Amino acid sequence: MIISPIVIFTYNRLDHLHFLMNSLEQNKLFKKSKIIVFSDGPKNEIDKEKIEKIRIYLKKKLISNNSEIVERTENFGLSKNVINGIGQAFDVYDQAIILEDDLEVSPLFLNYMNDALNLYANSENVASISGYMYPINSKKFSNNYFFLKLIESWGWGTWKRAWDHFEADAVKLKKLIDEKKLIDEFNLGSGISYYQMLTNYINGKNDSWAIRWYASTFLKNMNTLFPSRSFVKNIGMDSSGENCNYTTVYDSPIHDKYEKLKKIDNIELASDRLAVSSFFQKIKYKRYLDNIINKVKKFIK
Repeated sequence: MIISPIVIFTYNRLDHLHFLMNSLEQNKLFKKSKIIVFSDGPKNEIDKEKIEKIRIYLKKKLISNNSEIVERTENFGLSKNVINGIGQAFDVYDQAIILEDDLEVSPLFLNYMNDALNLYANSENVASISGYMYPINSKKFSNNYFFLKLIESWGWGTWKRAWDHFEADAVKLKKLIDEKKLIDEFNLGSGISYYQMLTNYINGKNDSWAIRWYASTFLKNMNTLFPSRSFVKNIGMDSSGENCNYTTVYDSPIHDKYEKLKKIDNIELASDRLAVSSFFQKIKYKRYLDNIINKVKKFIK
């Protein structure tokens, strides 16, 4: 079995990174994995001190591992750091597991990710493997694992052959979605507007690499494998990140069992798409209320 390298992106949140590293260490495959950490450079003197502590922590934590720490001397920002880092990884490797510093993973996360990346390595219309699943009753899905024409960026993996389709030009992506009249499908016909996220990136309102990755794979009709129960929890939806405000609507319990993955047809079933679309509709107003609360909090500060 090919054991995929683990690519980690971190900035200035040592407490979050500590949770991630400790959870990864509970995976039996962790010690056999190549670890590559991209530590972004500081925006200011306060962040400089935090980043220095993170780099000291990483050097101690990864001293006995097959590891590499890339210390940015300047601040790349989230998108540039991730895009550049994944590109660097794929200069050497054909597949990789990708994590940001605000995640906690299951003790079986690496088993699932490595099995899936190896099984679908040569499946051209499979874009990625997601370790995360929304808090949806697993009985609503067709199988323990299934495909969606969607991507998730909270604990995922992909291959160089798929990442080669990444299109950084959001204007170009938006134009193609408009011309093909695919806005509703791009939004899953649901209460979440990926199209608006893409527009917001163009207008400088977010720094999302993930929305461009989704649009790139969507336009290539590529699917992602999802688990019916999440192997990942996002612990950064606490207003501490660059693009994530406080909310609890995406909180999924971490699955601590691994039903051995068997290869299935890489097609999206309508029932699985409906389960996710219905979830987005359900949380639409809760997300709207959370956004108002976050804006009030920022105004008070």
